[in-house]
Amino acid sequence: MKLRMMLASATAVAALAAGPAAAVDMKIGFVTINDSQHRSGEWFAAEVAKRTKGAIAPRVFPAAQLGTIPRQIEGVLLGTQEVFMSPPGFFIGLNKALQAADAPGLFTSTDHQMRTLNHPTVRDKFMGLLAEKGVKGLYVWSAGGAGYATRDPVDKLDDLKGRKIRVLASPMERAMMTAIGVAGVPMAFTEVLPAIQQRVIDGVRAPIVVTGPAKFYTAAPHYIGEFGNYVPSVFWVNMKWLAKLSADQQKVINEVAMETTAVAQKSANDIAALWEKKWTEEGGTVHKFPDADKKRIVDAYAPLGDKLLGEDPVIAPMYNLIKAAAKATM
Repeated sequence: MKLRMMLASATAVAALAAGPAAAVDMKIGFVTINDSQHRSGEWFAAEVAKRTKGAIAPRVFPAAQLGTIPRQIEGVLLGTQEVFMSPPGFFIGLNKALQAADAPGLFTSTDHQMRTLNHPTVRDKFMGLLAEKGVKGLYVWSAGGAGYATRDPVDKLDDLKGRKIRVLASPMERAMMTAIGVAGVPMAFTEVLPAIQQRVIDGVRAPIVVTGPAKFYTAAPHYIGEFGNYVPSVFWVNMKWLAKLSADQQKVINEVAMETTAVAQKSANDIAALWEKKWTEEGGTVHKFPDADKKRIVDAYAPLGDKLLGEDPVIAPMYNLIKAAAKATM
Protein backbone atom coordinates (compact mmCIF):
# COMPACT_ATOMS: atom_id res chain seq x y z
CA MET A 1 0.00 0.00 0.00
CA LYS A 2 2.80 2.42 0.92
CA LEU A 3 4.59 1.55 -2.31
CA ARG A 4 1.45 2.25 -4.37
CA MET A 5 0.96 5.57 -2.56
CA MET A 6 4.57 6.53 -3.18
CA LEU A 7 4.25 5.66 -6.89
CA ALA A 8 0.99 7.61 -7.21
CA SER A 9 2.58 10.59 -5.48
CA ALA A 10 5.59 10.44 -7.76
CA THR A 11 3.33 10.29 -10.83
CA ALA A 12 1.36 13.32 -9.66
CA VAL A 13 4.55 15.30 -8.98
CA ALA A 14 5.87 14.41 -12.45
CA ALA A 15 2.61 15.52 -14.07
CA LEU A 16 2.73 18.84 -12.23
CA ALA A 17 6.33 19.34 -13.22
CA ALA A 18 5.51 18.66 -16.85
CA GLY A 19 2.82 21.35 -16.81
CA PRO A 20 -0.17 21.48 -19.17
CA ALA A 21 -0.20 19.35 -22.31
CA ALA A 22 1.56 20.94 -25.27
CA ALA A 23 -0.69 22.46 -27.94
CA VAL A 24 -1.16 20.49 -31.15
CA ASP A 25 0.79 22.14 -33.95
CA MET A 26 -1.07 22.97 -37.20
CA LYS A 27 1.07 24.45 -39.98
CA ILE A 28 -1.01 26.12 -42.72
CA GLY A 29 1.09 26.82 -45.80
CA PHE A 30 0.54 28.35 -49.24
CA VAL A 31 2.63 30.18 -51.83
CA THR A 32 0.63 33.43 -52.20
CA ILE A 33 0.39 36.42 -49.86
CA ASN A 34 -2.26 38.98 -48.87
CA ASP A 35 -4.95 37.18 -50.86
CA SER A 36 -8.04 35.16 -49.93
CA GLN A 37 -5.89 32.14 -49.03
CA HIS A 38 -3.96 34.32 -46.60
CA ARG A 39 -6.99 36.09 -45.10
CA SER A 40 -9.11 32.97 -44.76
CA GLY A 41 -6.18 31.01 -43.33
CA GLU A 42 -5.63 33.63 -40.64
CA TRP A 43 -9.35 33.73 -39.79
CA PHE A 44 -9.48 29.93 -39.60
CA ALA A 45 -6.37 29.83 -37.40
CA ALA A 46 -7.70 32.44 -34.97
CA GLU A 47 -11.08 30.74 -34.62
CA VAL A 48 -9.61 27.27 -34.08
CA ALA A 49 -7.17 28.55 -31.44
CA LYS A 50 -10.01 30.40 -29.66
CA ARG A 51 -12.57 27.58 -29.76
CA THR A 52 -10.09 24.90 -28.63
CA LYS A 53 -8.77 27.25 -25.91
CA GLY A 54 -5.29 26.94 -27.34
CA ALA A 55 -5.26 23.13 -27.46
CA ILE A 56 -4.64 23.44 -31.21
CA ALA A 57 -2.12 26.08 -32.27
CA PRO A 58 -2.47 26.87 -35.99
CA ARG A 59 0.38 28.78 -37.61
CA VAL A 60 0.04 30.50 -40.99
CA PHE A 61 2.93 30.48 -43.49
CA PRO A 62 2.31 32.59 -46.64
CA ALA A 63 4.63 33.37 -49.56
CA ALA A 64 6.12 29.86 -49.91
CA GLN A 65 7.78 30.00 -46.48
CA LEU A 66 7.33 26.21 -46.25
CA GLY A 67 8.67 25.63 -49.76
CA THR A 68 7.56 25.48 -53.36
CA ILE A 69 4.22 24.01 -54.41
CA PRO A 70 5.67 20.51 -55.05
CA ARG A 71 7.44 20.64 -51.68
CA GLN A 72 4.25 21.61 -49.82
CA ILE A 73 2.19 19.00 -51.66
CA GLU A 74 4.75 16.43 -50.52
CA GLY A 75 4.53 17.83 -46.98
CA VAL A 76 0.75 17.52 -46.69
CA LEU A 77 0.86 14.02 -48.22
CA LEU A 78 3.52 12.84 -45.78
CA GLY A 79 2.06 14.69 -42.81
CA THR A 80 5.10 16.88 -42.17
CA GLN A 81 2.82 19.81 -43.03
CA GLU A 82 -0.72 19.63 -41.73
CA VAL A 83 -2.40 21.94 -44.26
CA PHE A 84 -1.69 23.23 -47.76
CA MET A 85 -3.94 25.70 -49.59
CA SER A 86 -3.93 25.72 -53.38
CA PRO A 87 -6.03 25.39 -56.52
CA PRO A 88 -6.99 21.73 -56.98
CA GLY A 89 -5.26 21.71 -60.36
CA PHE A 90 -1.88 21.27 -58.68
CA PHE A 91 -2.94 17.82 -57.46
CA ILE A 92 -4.13 16.38 -60.78
CA GLY A 93 -1.10 14.09 -60.93
CA LEU A 94 -2.70 12.27 -57.99
CA ASN A 95 -6.29 12.38 -59.26
CA LYS A 96 -7.07 13.95 -62.61
CA ALA A 97 -10.77 14.22 -61.72
CA LEU A 98 -9.77 17.40 -59.86
CA GLN A 99 -9.57 19.06 -63.30
CA ALA A 100 -13.37 19.10 -63.38
CA ALA A 101 -13.42 22.32 -61.35
CA ASP A 102 -11.27 24.05 -64.00
CA ALA A 103 -13.84 23.61 -66.77
CA PRO A 104 -14.31 26.88 -68.66
CA GLY A 105 -17.72 28.28 -69.48
CA LEU A 106 -19.59 26.67 -66.57
CA PHE A 107 -19.51 29.59 -64.16
CA THR A 108 -20.72 33.18 -64.49
CA SER A 109 -18.94 34.60 -61.43
CA THR A 110 -16.81 33.71 -58.42
CA ASP A 111 -19.94 33.39 -56.29
CA HIS A 112 -21.46 31.01 -58.84
CA GLN A 113 -18.38 28.79 -58.79
CA MET A 114 -18.35 28.79 -54.97
CA ARG A 115 -22.05 27.83 -54.83
CA THR A 116 -21.51 25.07 -57.37
CA LEU A 117 -18.51 23.46 -55.66
CA ASN A 118 -20.34 23.60 -52.31
CA HIS A 119 -23.57 22.14 -53.74
CA PRO A 120 -24.73 19.04 -51.76
CA THR A 121 -24.27 16.79 -54.81
CA VAL A 122 -20.70 17.98 -55.37
CA ARG A 123 -18.96 19.13 -52.19
CA ASP A 124 -18.18 15.92 -50.29
CA LYS A 125 -17.29 13.99 -53.43
CA PHE A 126 -15.00 16.71 -54.74
CA MET A 127 -13.30 17.30 -51.38
CA GLY A 128 -12.73 13.56 -51.04
CA LEU A 129 -10.96 13.02 -54.37
CA LEU A 130 -7.58 12.74 -52.61
CA ALA A 131 -8.79 10.62 -49.68
CA GLU A 132 -6.98 7.52 -50.97
CA LYS A 133 -3.76 9.56 -50.76
CA GLY A 134 -4.47 10.57 -47.17
CA VAL A 135 -5.58 14.14 -47.87
CA LYS A 136 -9.01 15.77 -47.98
CA GLY A 137 -10.42 19.24 -48.50
CA LEU A 138 -12.06 21.11 -45.63
CA TYR A 139 -13.31 24.20 -47.46
CA VAL A 140 -13.41 25.39 -51.07
CA TRP A 141 -14.13 28.77 -52.64
CA SER A 142 -13.48 30.69 -55.85
CA ALA A 143 -10.24 32.65 -55.62
CA GLY A 144 -11.03 34.83 -58.62
CA GLY A 145 -11.62 35.22 -62.32
CA ALA A 146 -8.67 34.55 -64.59
CA GLY A 147 -6.78 37.41 -66.22
CA TYR A 148 -3.38 38.32 -67.60
CA ALA A 149 -0.60 40.46 -66.13
CA THR A 150 1.79 41.24 -68.99
CA ARG A 151 4.91 43.27 -69.67
CA ASP A 152 3.41 44.91 -72.76
CA PRO A 153 -0.12 46.23 -73.29
CA VAL A 154 -2.97 43.89 -74.22
CA ASP A 155 -6.07 45.65 -75.53
CA LYS A 156 -7.52 42.89 -77.69
CA LEU A 157 -7.34 39.11 -77.95
CA ASP A 158 -4.97 39.15 -80.90
CA ASP A 159 -2.43 41.02 -78.75
CA LEU A 160 -1.99 37.82 -76.72
CA LYS A 161 -1.28 35.56 -79.67
CA GLY A 162 2.14 33.95 -79.57
CA ARG A 163 3.03 35.36 -76.18
CA LYS A 164 4.59 33.10 -73.56
CA ILE A 165 2.28 33.16 -70.54
CA ARG A 166 2.74 31.25 -67.29
CA VAL A 167 -0.21 28.95 -66.61
CA LEU A 168 -1.13 26.27 -64.09
CA ALA A 169 0.30 22.85 -64.90
CA SER A 170 -3.04 21.41 -65.97
CA PRO A 171 -4.02 20.01 -69.38
CA MET A 172 -7.18 22.13 -69.35
CA GLU A 173 -5.38 25.43 -68.83
CA ARG A 174 -2.84 24.58 -71.53
CA ALA A 175 -5.69 23.62 -73.88
CA MET A 176 -7.43 26.94 -73.22
CA MET A 177 -4.27 28.83 -74.10
CA THR A 178 -3.82 26.82 -77.29
CA ALA A 179 -7.43 27.58 -78.23
CA ILE A 180 -6.76 31.33 -78.20
CA GLY A 181 -3.24 31.17 -79.66
CA VAL A 182 -1.22 31.69 -76.48
CA ALA A 183 1.91 29.72 -75.58
CA GLY A 184 1.11 28.37 -72.10
CA VAL A 185 4.21 27.82 -69.95
CA PRO A 186 3.75 25.86 -66.68
CA MET A 187 6.08 27.21 -64.01
CA ALA A 188 6.44 27.28 -60.23
CA PHE A 189 4.72 30.34 -58.78
CA THR A 190 7.86 31.47 -56.97
CA GLU A 191 9.74 31.59 -60.30
CA VAL A 192 7.19 33.67 -62.22
CA LEU A 193 8.15 37.23 -61.24
CA PRO A 194 11.89 36.68 -61.89
CA ALA A 195 11.03 35.01 -65.20
CA ILE A 196 9.00 38.06 -66.29
CA GLN A 197 11.77 40.41 -65.15
CA GLN A 198 14.33 38.41 -67.16
CA ARG A 199 11.98 38.28 -70.19
CA VAL A 200 11.86 34.49 -70.13
CA ILE A 201 8.06 34.80 -70.29
CA ASP A 202 5.76 37.65 -71.31
CA GLY A 203 3.33 37.45 -68.42
CA VAL A 204 1.19 35.34 -66.13
CA ARG A 205 -2.39 34.10 -66.22
CA ALA A 206 -3.92 34.45 -62.74
CA PRO A 207 -6.64 36.33 -60.87
CA ILE A 208 -5.82 39.92 -59.95
CA VAL A 209 -6.30 38.87 -56.31
CA VAL A 210 -3.06 36.89 -56.75
CA THR A 211 -1.03 39.12 -59.06
CA GLY A 212 -1.80 42.33 -57.15
CA PRO A 213 -0.69 41.34 -53.64
CA ALA A 214 2.32 39.56 -55.17
CA LYS A 215 3.35 42.89 -56.78
CA PHE A 216 3.51 41.50 -60.29
CA TYR A 217 2.72 45.01 -61.54
CA THR A 218 6.38 45.87 -60.91
CA ALA A 219 7.39 43.74 -63.91
CA ALA A 220 4.08 43.13 -65.69
CA PRO A 221 2.17 46.42 -65.31
CA HIS A 222 -0.63 45.65 -67.78
CA TYR A 223 -3.62 43.67 -66.51
CA ILE A 224 -6.65 42.48 -68.43
CA GLY A 225 -9.44 40.35 -67.01
CA GLU A 226 -10.64 37.40 -69.04
CA PHE A 227 -13.92 36.35 -67.38
CA GLY A 228 -14.05 33.06 -69.29
CA ASN A 229 -12.71 30.93 -66.46
CA TYR A 230 -12.56 30.99 -62.66
CA VAL A 231 -9.93 29.57 -60.33
CA PRO A 232 -11.00 27.71 -57.16
CA SER A 233 -8.83 27.09 -54.13
CA VAL A 234 -9.03 24.40 -51.44
CA PHE A 235 -7.87 24.04 -47.83
CA TRP A 236 -6.24 20.57 -47.94
CA VAL A 237 -5.53 18.72 -44.68
CA ASN A 238 -3.57 15.57 -43.85
CA MET A 239 -6.15 12.99 -42.74
CA LYS A 240 -3.88 11.07 -40.35
CA TRP A 241 -3.16 14.26 -38.43
CA LEU A 242 -6.87 15.06 -38.32
CA ALA A 243 -7.72 11.57 -37.07
CA LYS A 244 -5.34 11.96 -34.11
CA LEU A 245 -7.37 14.86 -32.73
CA SER A 246 -10.09 14.29 -30.16
CA ALA A 247 -13.69 14.07 -31.35
CA ASP A 248 -14.37 17.55 -29.94
CA GLN A 249 -11.32 19.00 -31.68
CA GLN A 250 -12.30 17.43 -35.00
CA LYS A 251 -15.77 18.92 -34.61
CA VAL A 252 -14.28 22.38 -34.09
CA ILE A 253 -12.01 22.00 -37.14
CA ASN A 254 -14.92 20.96 -39.38
CA GLU A 255 -17.30 23.63 -38.06
CA VAL A 256 -14.76 26.40 -38.47
CA ALA A 257 -13.90 25.15 -41.98
CA MET A 258 -17.54 25.35 -43.06
CA GLU A 259 -17.81 28.89 -41.69
CA THR A 260 -14.55 29.91 -43.36
CA THR A 261 -16.02 29.22 -46.80
CA ALA A 262 -18.03 32.45 -46.71
CA VAL A 263 -15.09 34.34 -45.18
CA ALA A 264 -12.79 33.17 -47.98
CA GLN A 265 -15.27 34.11 -50.71
CA LYS A 266 -15.92 37.57 -49.30
CA SER A 267 -12.18 38.09 -49.00
CA ALA A 268 -11.64 37.07 -52.62
CA ASN A 269 -14.36 39.40 -53.86
CA ASP A 270 -13.25 42.32 -51.68
CA ILE A 271 -9.59 41.95 -52.67
CA ALA A 272 -10.52 41.78 -56.37
CA ALA A 273 -12.50 45.02 -56.11
CA LEU A 274 -9.64 46.62 -54.19
CA TRP A 275 -7.00 45.62 -56.71
CA GLU A 276 -8.98 46.72 -59.73
CA LYS A 277 -8.46 50.23 -58.32
CA LYS A 278 -5.10 49.78 -56.64
CA TRP A 279 -3.42 48.30 -59.73
CA THR A 280 -3.52 51.74 -61.38
CA GLU A 281 -2.52 53.47 -58.15
CA GLU A 282 0.64 51.35 -58.14
CA GLY A 283 1.52 52.54 -61.65
CA GLY A 284 -0.06 49.77 -63.69
CA THR A 285 -2.79 49.91 -66.33
CA VAL A 286 -6.03 47.93 -66.38
CA HIS A 287 -7.29 46.99 -69.84
CA LYS A 288 -10.60 45.49 -71.00
CA PHE A 289 -11.37 43.13 -73.84
CA PRO A 290 -13.92 44.39 -76.39
CA ASP A 291 -17.25 42.54 -76.20
CA ALA A 292 -16.50 40.82 -79.51
CA ASP A 293 -13.30 39.36 -78.07
CA LYS A 294 -15.07 38.18 -74.94
CA LYS A 295 -17.40 36.21 -77.20
CA ARG A 296 -14.43 34.81 -79.14
CA ILE A 297 -12.92 33.56 -75.87
CA VAL A 298 -16.16 31.95 -74.71
CA ASP A 299 -16.66 30.33 -78.12
CA ALA A 300 -13.07 29.03 -78.15
CA TYR A 301 -13.40 27.56 -74.67
CA ALA A 302 -16.94 26.17 -75.03
CA PRO A 303 -16.08 22.73 -76.50
CA LEU A 304 -13.15 22.03 -74.18
CA GLY A 305 -15.05 20.90 -71.09
CA ASP A 306 -17.12 18.27 -72.84
CA LYS A 307 -14.21 17.15 -75.01
CA LEU A 308 -11.35 16.98 -72.51
CA LEU A 309 -13.31 16.24 -69.34
CA GLY A 310 -16.66 14.81 -70.35
CA GLU A 311 -15.12 12.11 -72.53
CA ASP A 312 -12.55 10.96 -69.96
CA PRO A 313 -13.97 8.06 -67.91
CA VAL A 314 -12.02 9.11 -64.80
CA ILE A 315 -13.00 12.79 -64.93
CA ALA A 316 -16.49 12.53 -66.45
CA PRO A 317 -18.44 11.54 -63.29
CA MET A 318 -17.19 14.58 -61.35
CA TYR A 319 -17.43 16.87 -64.38
CA ASN A 320 -21.04 15.90 -64.96
CA LEU A 321 -21.90 16.49 -61.29
CA ILE A 322 -20.29 19.94 -61.40
CA LYS A 323 -21.94 20.78 -64.73
CA ALA A 324 -25.40 19.85 -63.39
CA ALA A 325 -24.81 21.76 -60.13
CA ALA A 326 -23.64 24.82 -62.07
CA LYS A 327 -26.89 24.80 -63.98
CA ALA A 328 -28.90 24.34 -60.78
CA THR A 329 -27.17 27.24 -59.00
CA MET A 330 -27.35 29.85 -61.80
